Amino acid sequence: MDTDGVQNQSVGDVVETLKQWKIVSLSVSMVLVIALMFAGGLLKPGGFAKAGLRDVSTVPAVVWVFAAFVVLLAMSSAPQLISKIQWIQDQQYGAIEMQAINTIGTYLFAAIAGIGMLFILKGSARDSEGKNNAGLGLSILDIPVGLGCFMLAYPLIELLNMLGGFIYTQTQHTPPTNMGHPTLQLLTDQPENYWVWAIAAGAVLGAPIWEELVFRVFLQGALLKWLKSPWLAIIFSSIIFAGIHRIGLKPQPWHTLLPIFAVGLTCGIAYERTKRVGVPITMHMCFNLLNVLLALMIGADAAQTGV
Repeated sequence: MDTDGVQNQSVGDVVETLKQWKIVSLSVSMVLVIALMFAGGLLKPGGFAKAGLRDVSTVPAVVWVFAAFVVLLAMSSAPQLISKIQWIQDQQYGAIEMQAINTIGTYLFAAIAGIGMLFILKGSARDSEGKNNAGLGLSILDIPVGLGCFMLAYPLIELLNMLGGFIYTQTQHTPPTNMGHPTLQLLTDQPENYWVWAIAAGAVLGAPIWEELVFRVFLQGALLKWLKSPWLAIIFSSIIFAGIHRIGLKPQPWHTLLPIFAVGLTCGIAYERTKRVGVPITMHMCFNLLNVLLALMIGADAAQTGV
């Protein structure tokens, strides 16, 4: 067998070949997913209505927004409360240690507030027959369903991730070199630091809980109440979701906004279709976990986002 051609290929040539096939495979997968969604009626006019809409009519839109505000307030209060704990002050932790403590504490406060508001709304969002069709339920079965939905959503997310990188390269005349999320950069710089792993664990497990509760359940619920259209509610909440990642305390590069929007879009669609809170949370966790794994195994070129 003639192996001269293979032996003469550089590593860069092999990587480039894999990237080309990656685009083809992702594109084919995306077409198959669209065909599946169309066959299932989701992309047809009135697809959500035929499957059954979430009933958010029993709760005023301002209450949905207030629930999101409560979670954000809990998050913003966490670092201040943590700083007042004398035992933590006595330990004289460094910057990374305090970042880990504040990260875990912030996500914990937000999750408690979010789940608390979820159960309050669940008790309020009942129709005249005492039924709750607002999509506020949680179940262990949400995990496999969310994993399956993530696999269906991944081609779109990755294609938009590649498109964002391509647009950046064409406009800036240089490829994006930095990771899209500071946690990923920190993890690749200090993989031996267990405090950094605590920060990464918070990003994988904690961030998806509060973000999905705020943006998918509460905000999307308010938009659905106002706009009366699942698609408009999903699209606008996804735009806000991506925008927050750009204007937050640690703004992400603009080229990562496309895949972040795709995460919001696909999680929003899955939530409206399944009416299960745990489904978009699981999808979001899978996305963040995948970015962490790629950052560790492959490097910055593979993991450019992470929300």
